[in-house]
Amino acid sequence: MLRLGAIASVLLLAIGCGDRSPATDGPGAEVRKFTGAHTRIVWAQGDGTDPAAEGNQLILMGLDSDDGKGERIILGDRRSYHKPKLTSRADRIVFSSFMIPGPSETFIVNWDGTGLRKLADGFALTLWQNPVDGQDWVYLGTDPVKYDFKTVSRFPIDAPENRELVWDTTMVSMEGFEVTPDGRHAGGMFPWPGAGIADLRNKTWQKFGEGCFTSLTKVRGPVFWYFDGAHRNVTMIDADARTRWMVNLNNAPGFDGAEVSHPRWTNHPRFLAMTGPYNQGGANQSRTGGKQTEVYLGRFSEDLSRVEAWLRATNNGGGDADPDVWIDLDKIGYPTRPAGRIGPATATASSTPAGRNSESAGRLVLNVRLARPGTIPPPESILPYRNGLVVSEFEVMDVIQGSYSDKEIRIAQWAIRDGKVLADARKTAGSAFTLSVERYDAHGELEGERLLSNSEASKLPLYYDVTGR
Repeated sequence: MLRLGAIASVLLLAIGCGDRSPATDGPGAEVRKFTGAHTRIVWAQGDGTDPAAEGNQLILMGLDSDDGKGERIILGDRRSYHKPKLTSRADRIVFSSFMIPGPSETFIVNWDGTGLRKLADGFALTLWQNPVDGQDWVYLGTDPVKYDFKTVSRFPIDAPENRELVWDTTMVSMEGFEVTPDGRHAGGMFPWPGAGIADLRNKTWQKFGEGCFTSLTKVRGPVFWYFDGAHRNVTMIDADARTRWMVNLNNAPGFDGAEVSHPRWTNHPRFLAMTGPYNQGGANQSRTGGKQTEVYLGRFSEDLSRVEAWLRATNNGGGDADPDVWIDLDKIGYPTRPAGRIGPATATASSTPAGRNSESAGRLVLNVRLARPGTIPPPESILPYRNGLVVSEFEVMDVIQGSYSDKEIRIAQWAIRDGKVLADARKTAGSAFTLSVERYDAHGELEGERLLSNSEASKLPLYYDVTGR
């Protein structure tokens, strides 16, 4: 019979050397409950004044759902940590230094913060796992022109010297370049704002629309999205079925219609990550930043037609940006391949970007009085966008044509074109106008344009000023 001390030693040995059970409460437990599997998150964090993570006063943060430690600093030296990415086993992180002007460099570090080393000159656009041998590869952007790169090459993560050219047909933008598991296709911007999917073998690409923060996943075939200029929705493209639909991303609890940023698919097609809410006022919400921005996880419905659940994954006093999420695919209960259709029954053909839909445009001719003018930002504050629409709220005095029952109406009007504020863009509250307007969402040509609104929580539909058009 074992003595008590011996029994205790055996128990301690079992606890120390056996498989550690995940924490069922405390920091990180809600993340595991939400995804249903071991999950790791990495992101850049600043003081809230650098929401695009383009400066050198950031730290690298991480969270492991199963260790009970919660949010932790991986690298605390203040520097540039742009677009950190987890490897296929989530044991290492690749990130880039990025500051304009200046060259980019790519680095790698272990999850515990050890082993920091430089991999290459250039910007790490994405990581890819070779299905043949399981090795992780880095796709590297070089020959930069601000936010874009003339060439894309790739190399095994542990053999940076073995580099091969992938793409030089067009410029490629730094955000949202991602590769399918077979290595054949890449989603991205070629360059911004042209969003689409490239065939890396044939060196061709197809444009699906205009936007930013593109992302790509594999369901049955490639499914791609691009983010709209309102910073609130993504347009989804099923490349095989050739259908498209829109999914709202700013309906997470507590957002009240605010802007979001950094949307990105995780390594599982049912889950995405993003940051927000961006609701601190100012003319350009997502550039205003703030310490209230956190990392959120969303879970898509099985058909990817909507986000069915949200989780605030972080809770800290910094401004969070650029999250990347790894989920243990061997243990997760959500299938990566839906049994039914992909997209809602209302999905439309994806061969061309959505244009004006005359049947749903709902044209109105109104006599209105300006109640709350939208704030027009300096053109440089919306870069790289050169065009911007501003939303103002008007009192409806008289409906001349069409049907509209509310006493107020929200109307988007052009304020900035080609990097300049329009001469007639600034209007005084109380001024009266006769305007022709149509539903904003009937004008697909506007999806890639920057839309600026101070009335995030308004339930009124948004219209577009087509007077004189």
